[in-house]
Amino acid sequence: MFYSPSEAFDSYLSIPERMPKNVPVEKCQTINNITDIVDDVDVFLFDAYGVLNVGGTAIDGAKQQIDKLRQAGKVVMVVTNAATQNKQQLFNKFVRLGFDFSDQEIVNSREVLLQYMDLHSNSRLGVITLPEFRLDIQRPCLYPEDQEFWQAEEFLFLSGQAWNESLQQRFITELNHNPRRVWVGNSDLIAPLEDGVSQEPGSFTLTLPKKLYPNVRCFGKPYAPIFEEALSRIKQSYGEVNPQRIAMIGDTLHTDILGGNAMGFKTVLVTQHGFLRGLDVAEHIAKSQITPHYQLASI
Repeated sequence: MFYSPSEAFDSYLSIPERMPKNVPVEKCQTINNITDIVDDVDVFLFDAYGVLNVGGTAIDGAKQQIDKLRQAGKVVMVVTNAATQNKQQLFNKFVRLGFDFSDQEIVNSREVLLQYMDLHSNSRLGVITLPEFRLDIQRPCLYPEDQEFWQAEEFLFLSGQAWNESLQQRFITELNHNPRRVWVGNSDLIAPLEDGVSQEPGSFTLTLPKKLYPNVRCFGKPYAPIFEEALSRIKQSYGEVNPQRIAMIGDTLHTDILGGNAMGFKTVLVTQHGFLRGLDVAEHIAKSQITPHYQLASI
């Protein structure tokens, strides 16, 4: 488990082979706000946590900036690793925060992952999530509170809030005894909250021992499938767009920026509210060797 962004950052540095290949970017330009690049970008893909909101609070001015981009004729979407909630629950959350994204404008890692899974299998799926966010699928599901949970044929990790260190040690023991596929809906290690951080599924899966990791399937940023889903929707509604005129805006070097660079997008690092809040940004860019095209404090 990680109790600070610095701890999570050091863990990311230790597992480069589990991440997409780092695509070098020559230099990073500091801008004042997101509309500074409006002439160079047609599609803006926003991370949520640390960019649009922190925990359950919308970031001041974020909605107004989204509105300005829409008024300029730009395509705006959310690309988020949030996997605990289903699509309707996530849509409702953005409404409560004051945003007006349509269903098609929200791409979340949970829905992308489910496209890759066999939801009609008769084999049991051990789902790690909170009771109020259980899956509604045909496939038989077991949950951590179920007696037979550890006998599941596969595991699906959706929420770090449903897990702890004791369960993690049991998880590793069980997988060593009987290796099984582990699907990961959110590959983030942590997420920024108003005060502190939350443990995300990646903190329990992206860091599994080397022997067990070949059975792990991670979804969400920085991995390609979530970006490919966004591109598919863009093409369907607007036609082909040059990747160099798409911007991924996020707060985390190893997810938003690494993944966006790997897709050939422009990338924008937000530094004031999320992963790098209060940290030396230049130092972390240098250590990771992951460089955004642009950086700004807040959108």
